[in-house]
Amino acid sequence: METMTDKNRKTGDFAVQTAGIPEVDKKEPVVQIRHVSKYFGKRKVVSDLTMTTYAGEVFGFLGPNGAGKTTTIKMLVGLIGIDEGRIAVCGQDVTRNFEKAMANVGAIVENPEMYKYMTGMQNLMQYARMRKGVTKERIRQVVELVGLSKRIHEKVGKYSLGMRQRLGVAQALLHNPKVLILDEPTNGLDPAGIRNLRDILKNLAHQEGICVLVSSHLMSEMQLMCDRVGILVNGTLIQVTSVEEMVESMQQKAPRYRYHVQDAGKAAALLEQEEQCTVEATDPQHLEIRLQGEDPQNHLGEINRKLMQAGVILFTVAPVESQRLEDAFIELTKGDTQIV
Repeated sequence: METMTDKNRKTGDFAVQTAGIPEVDKKEPVVQIRHVSKYFGKRKVVSDLTMTTYAGEVFGFLGPNGAGKTTTIKMLVGLIGIDEGRIAVCGQDVTRNFEKAMANVGAIVENPEMYKYMTGMQNLMQYARMRKGVTKERIRQVVELVGLSKRIHEKVGKYSLGMRQRLGVAQALLHNPKVLILDEPTNGLDPAGIRNLRDILKNLAHQEGICVLVSSHLMSEMQLMCDRVGILVNGTLIQVTSVEEMVESMQQKAPRYRYHVQDAGKAAALLEQEEQCTVEATDPQHLEIRLQGEDPQNHLGEINRKLMQAGVILFTVAPVESQRLEDAFIELTKGDTQIV
């Protein structure tokens, strides 16, 4: 978990936090959140939140229902006030220097709003008039970045939801922001639209050097899209780590094994009372087990011995290598899977 020194806490300075990030990935800090709390009445919905996101990464913000994720995003873009702590974008304090901070931000909170009777290009040109320095060449660049070159002169009313999302991303990128913030950008998209948007966001981060901060309830997409994730539970940030490290950590703590046996129902019944072992029969001849405890390998040997002594014919036992981000999330949040 990222922390500040006592000196930084007292002075309110923003310290660059690089804990948990490989040396080659330590880049320019873009969004710095320091000891931020938010109250709705007497209820504390965000508690002492401290984290940093960097240029060139896709950062995923995850949390169960009511965790404070969307509240944090709204504080970051100035839609609601900050009760305690500070947020800076590219070194500019969101509260003290709002306009300078927001000059570095492109955001879509909920659904992008467009004039449906106008073409995609007309929408972008209309928005560009509200931003200084947006040239026709820049509009052409962002249209190409989001893959709308062939349809940009059609009316938005004819666009699919995926195309409107891409146009929204183009609009958010017009003024060359350092950070792109997207709250649930894949809502309502079909698999092809999700994949297209995922590829666009990864390219923006890894090729264009933009910091992309995204929230989503689709764990499989977050695993494919994000470089790092932050888990927010009950208003508290419980972990910030790379997706690979998070999944690997959960795999080591609770390894899973897939069994091919003659009678999965019989095997599952034998193992139901086994301590620190969860069992699921996936079909008549296959089951998966998850082991917890300090010595899972020795425990696995005891389980195999117990099955064979009971007459269960065991064909194969293999580790399940591809633990999902969803599994790790459920483990970290103690089973609360209402994700928003």
